Amino acid sequence: MMTQVNSRTFSPLQIRGLLKAGDIYIPGHGEFPRFSDTFYIHEIDRIADYMTPADREGIQILTTVFGVLPKPLVCLILHWADKASHSKAPWAPVFRQIHIGVKGIIMSLYYSDVSNDGLVFKNIGWNVRCGDVLPTTVAKTAFDRVRSAQGFLRSLTPAERLAPLKRLKQVILEEQERIVDEVQKATGKARTDVLVSEIFGVLDHLAFLEKSSVKFLKDRKAHTPIVLMGKSSRVFFEPLGTVLAISPWNYPFYQAMVPITSALICGNTVVYKPSEVTPLTGLVESLLKKAGVPENWVQVVYGDGKLGEELIEQHPNKIFFTGSTRTGKRIMELASKQLIPVELELGGKDPMIVFEDVDLDRAVAGAAWGALTNSGQSCTSVERLYVHEKIYEEFKTRLKAAFEKLRIDPDKDGFVDLGPMTSDMQVGIVAAHINEAEKAGAKLLTGSKWDRKSRLIPPILLDQCSRDMKVAYDETFGPVLPIISFRSEEEVIGLANHSEYGLSASVWSADLKRATRVARRLITGNVSINNVMVTEGNHSLPFGGTRNSGFGRYKGEFGLYSFSNLKAVMNEKSSRKIEANWFPYTAEKYRLFSDLIHAVFSGTCAWTRFKGFVGFAITGIKLETYVAKVTKSKQS
Repeated sequence: MMTQVNSRTFSPLQIRGLLKAGDIYIPGHGEFPRFSDTFYIHEIDRIADYMTPADREGIQILTTVFGVLPKPLVCLILHWADKASHSKAPWAPVFRQIHIGVKGIIMSLYYSDVSNDGLVFKNIGWNVRCGDVLPTTVAKTAFDRVRSAQGFLRSLTPAERLAPLKRLKQVILEEQERIVDEVQKATGKARTDVLVSEIFGVLDHLAFLEKSSVKFLKDRKAHTPIVLMGKSSRVFFEPLGTVLAISPWNYPFYQAMVPITSALICGNTVVYKPSEVTPLTGLVESLLKKAGVPENWVQVVYGDGKLGEELIEQHPNKIFFTGSTRTGKRIMELASKQLIPVELELGGKDPMIVFEDVDLDRAVAGAAWGALTNSGQSCTSVERLYVHEKIYEEFKTRLKAAFEKLRIDPDKDGFVDLGPMTSDMQVGIVAAHINEAEKAGAKLLTGSKWDRKSRLIPPILLDQCSRDMKVAYDETFGPVLPIISFRSEEEVIGLANHSEYGLSASVWSADLKRATRVARRLITGNVSINNVMVTEGNHSLPFGGTRNSGFGRYKGEFGLYSFSNLKAVMNEKSSRKIEANWFPYTAEKYRLFSDLIHAVFSGTCAWTRFKGFVGFAITGIKLETYVAKVTKSKQS
């Protein structure tokens, strides 16, 4: 089986042709794998980005031909091309270009990453790369490196750990355009989306850490009940050890930096694996290095799901995963075998509820942005729009007009609203959902000219949808929005909760009491009132979901605790006193403890609580006197 590749430059047929040619040039021998067994074909887009349009088109034509032809015929063509590189015949230049172009790409992809005595494995301080042949070695190497730094990082105070993260904020500001370029190149998203959702979000998170993390991670006093008089209670916030962070392809910069820095400030070393679809190869490492983060605090590993499984086998102290529900379930299954705690930030099918008293212009604008930002490829995108029947027709008309005004194109200068989708796989899911909805009676109000194949998907507004269509209950993850009317508050709560997901939602109404009442009844982790996707924009708030959207929380004060071992500590001065609840047990001790329990817990009003306190004091003295007498008698 050949390697599966999601490329934004080459079609699956063209990738198949390139892999055929690669296996002819590099069939593999000994410890060297054949070309199609390595991971490096995933880097093809990076090479394509540096080609001239003419060269890129030429390679696409050649690889299409190779994809169609049987392998023996491809082998014959490449043999002729190799011979032609030394020929002076008039037809030789054509075959010479085949030889130079195709072979050059294949050798660049393969040999640039083969080292370590012939093993497909690259060890460059900050990162570890692998092919399909040695994921175990890669995983072990990464964990060995970061575990060697655990003791030192643990010994630092939160303020000392914060120092390089403060510098990281400045580094990101200095490298802003480079980051935008890299993320846009990998994802295809609009440049403004990168700037606002990825860079601003990371900077805001770092600002939160700078302002609040030292305070939240400081040892904290806790209440000590009266029955434990003479003792004091505290909570220590200590590191877990090493965190394995696995990020998705839709926000590759934000979903790398936020968990990495959250784990670091809590004293954990990190092994980080980006999605193989948008790896941003080398970017995260270079920024951390420039900020002064030691390389053995964080290791970045590159690979697919097989490598992810090997990383889990290294028994990290926690797994932080953001991605699909299907993959999250697999990670949880593997982690359960070793009792590794997991934090799962998974998919969503977020509803937006619009009541009849809203400002239409603002609500329409919010719906358009909430559904279409990042081409709808966000776990908290608005994926279901419920509009009160009194304003349904007007809202639908205005939203249709707003959708039709948006600019869709690959973005070069920031004047694009929606870029192309990142993954062909996701394009297929979007097409399947729309096809199913249309067959079931839904009507496309916009986007009817889309060919159901191109990554440039126009905004699609669907009318006449029912809750039994996939577009109304299953995650679409694209620029698609079903609009559904409702009559009553009770009805719309039932519609919104009709989903296996529960990540985020928004409620729109001029009546804040009603909006808050509805928000309380929604089964979800986050609710924005009179706004969309804004809860995750506040880094003081915890973020996470319910149901199949995952569990656990990160960001904010509570998010720091998810990366910490909360150690409960009680202490008292050294003494020779024997505790009343220790052995030996006697009938008299039983009677006194029974009186004590009733004195402490029976009060229902101020007077009975006062009487209880007096009774507790008297009974406590009797109990202590009795225990001292029993102890003295035993010692005698």
